[in-house]
Amino acid sequence: MGRKWFLGLLASFFLFMMSYAVFPAERPIFWVPLKDIPDFGAVEWGLASFVRRALEEAVAQNAQVVIFEIDTFGGRVDAMLFIKDLIFRAPVETVAFVNSKAWSAGVFLALSCEKIFMVPDGSMGASEPRGGMDDAEKPDPKVVSAIRAQIEALAKERGRDPLLFAGMVDRDVEIPNLKEKGSLLTLPAYLALERGAIDGIAQDQKEVLVRLGVQGPVVTLTPSWSETLARILTHPVIVPLLLLLSFGGIFLEIMTPGFGVPGVVGVASLLLFFGGRYMAGLAGWEPLLLFLLGVFLLALELLVIPGFGVTGFTGIGALLLSLYLVLRTTRVLFPGEAFREALFYMAIFGGVFLFLLFFLPSNPIWQKLGLREKSPVGEEDRVTSSLRMLLGKKGIAKTILRPAGIVEIEGRPYDVVTRGEFVEAGKIVVVDEIQGNKIIVRLVEED
Repeated sequence: MGRKWFLGLLASFFLFMMSYAVFPAERPIFWVPLKDIPDFGAVEWGLASFVRRALEEAVAQNAQVVIFEIDTFGGRVDAMLFIKDLIFRAPVETVAFVNSKAWSAGVFLALSCEKIFMVPDGSMGASEPRGGMDDAEKPDPKVVSAIRAQIEALAKERGRDPLLFAGMVDRDVEIPNLKEKGSLLTLPAYLALERGAIDGIAQDQKEVLVRLGVQGPVVTLTPSWSETLARILTHPVIVPLLLLLSFGGIFLEIMTPGFGVPGVVGVASLLLFFGGRYMAGLAGWEPLLLFLLGVFLLALELLVIPGFGVTGFTGIGALLLSLYLVLRTTRVLFPGEAFREALFYMAIFGGVFLFLLFFLPSNPIWQKLGLREKSPVGEEDRVTSSLRMLLGKKGIAKTILRPAGIVEIEGRPYDVVTRGEFVEAGKIVVVDEIQGNKIIVRLVEED
């Protein structure tokens, strides 16, 4: 009895496997939302990373179709072109469902798909590119011309009217009875259907599937936490802010003894800047290591080596090269802009450096940053009293005073500050004033 039961179970198992091989499970339908982060995000490199992963998973699971639900104001030109190529060259059928709006870069995302559906109150258009770094306000004729050629070629490949989509990019395009010269074209759903810009109007996901005539399990993908973070960190507004915080924090830390809040903020901002590129798949950690090497060489030049020479220029070169390596991968339209953008960020660094160098030394908050720590409660009077004995005494600067540093007085090291001037190591200084536990010195003029 037991043997017959075992043989029956084994036969049932093989019959199940044969039926699964002959009648495979239904192929899934991938639903991929391409939407702006509320009140913040747009089409950027974090979204590009998400689209790439979605298509890879769809191909791996032999999906019937990938439907991109589009609702965006637009975004970066370079990221848009990268996503356009991913969708257009995908080895799986792609469909766009414009759920509200596909403006600016969103037009390219929709047009990259083989079919386009739109909600009744949806619209598509206004795709004029903005030239310069991070899509500045004034359109660059060179960029407009290149993007117009891209969208016309894409429209022709998808069997749609190239002139219609050219009018969404270029103000100089005139379309009789539809668009005058000097304006940009934006089509509502009914007019887009009438002009052949879309294939149909649908209310929701269910109606899109009915119009496509597909059935099967729907797999809805959402961005992972790392992709969402990458979208935020690669946003055009956040990138300059992170670099400004990193440059300012690192400079303040170099100029003051010890390690405190400026250093933490600077290092954290630096890691977020390079980490966002890494999570978006735009760069490895090599540019970060090169950036840290540049910071180290600059610190060595400022704190140890007198004057400014080969070490300092090498550090600046390492910083510039690291920024270029990161930005180069994001400039797919005009790669030369990566070098210009790297110079722009280095100019930010130079501006921060000069501001902190010339305007903050005399600021009370800046002078407090030059102190290693505050005297314990109850000890301040005693410390102040002992420090007053140093008034008028001379010492030797053991480090460069920028304006904070270390001076040796009667064989003992003291943390001191100047009134803003820089003093080279080895120079003679005199204690000019005592403010609490702060020692203020000035350079002794040599005969």
